[in-house]
Amino acid sequence: MTSLTARLAALAIRLTGRRRHLARDDLDPERAIAERPHPARPSRALRRRLAVTWGLRDRREVYTLAPRPRAGREARAGGVIYLHGGAYTSPITRIHWRFIARMVEATGLTVTVPLYPLTPEHACADITAFTLALYRDMRDAAPIALMGDSAGGGLALSVAMQARDAGLPLPRGLVLISPWLDVSTSRPAQARIEPDDVMLMRPGVRTLGRWYAGAWDRTDPRVSPLFGTLRDLPPIELFCGSHDILVADARRLAARARAEEAPLAYHEEPGLMHVYPLLGLPESRRAEVRIRTFLAERMGRG
Repeated sequence: MTSLTARLAALAIRLTGRRRHLARDDLDPERAIAERPHPARPSRALRRRLAVTWGLRDRREVYTLAPRPRAGREARAGGVIYLHGGAYTSPITRIHWRFIARMVEATGLTVTVPLYPLTPEHACADITAFTLALYRDMRDAAPIALMGDSAGGGLALSVAMQARDAGLPLPRGLVLISPWLDVSTSRPAQARIEPDDVMLMRPGVRTLGRWYAGAWDRTDPRVSPLFGTLRDLPPIELFCGSHDILVADARRLAARARAEEAPLAYHEEPGLMHVYPLLGLPESRRAEVRIRTFLAERMGRG
């Protein structure tokens, strides 16, 4: 049964009306840029808990969060690239940083967080090229897992597929949290789910998908990885809630994995909203334990 905390959180999110701007398909790209908030950055409290460094890549900020050295505890080899959500048009938030910090502390792994290019100024061609180049450089130096939520989950899967197709070393594993797998957002089932979704609405999400695709077709696997093959990819942990329009495509990806005999573990929480593992709910903590166990198994190998 859905926890009381989760039900209250869903009600609070609904009352904010945060999804209203997605009720229409005529979103204005200039307004999206003008009203975009500044990206959140690691707080002072987070910096006291973790070792935080940053640099620039192609004039984009890239942060690295690692456990602070402790007596008797060595840093673990390898790391994670975390790709934040936000429909490819919104920047990283404090909720993302809190979740990432919990993952660093729980796993002992270093997590790299790129503030990748955003739409509408950039499209999939730019965003995936930036992320794939970062992955290539990091994977050459150490084992890497890919993790992302929402748009970042779709981007993580796309980058893994492109790395495979380019003959690059593969990530050790992928963690996909409510991933945006098909930017056309066109499944009939999504219309039935939408009244229960407290965060997303199809008209606006489809428009944001067109911005992301740019000159590429929305069914191009680089844009919508649901249309690619999972063959030869590393193990995947996939999380979604049933009150999320993107669950329709998560279920399709799970079905694709079964058909292709690809190693994918699918976790669907009934009654839960979009990106629920990030939200500090009782159900979120269960998801965090699964993610921690998965990363320990995948990154523990030499």
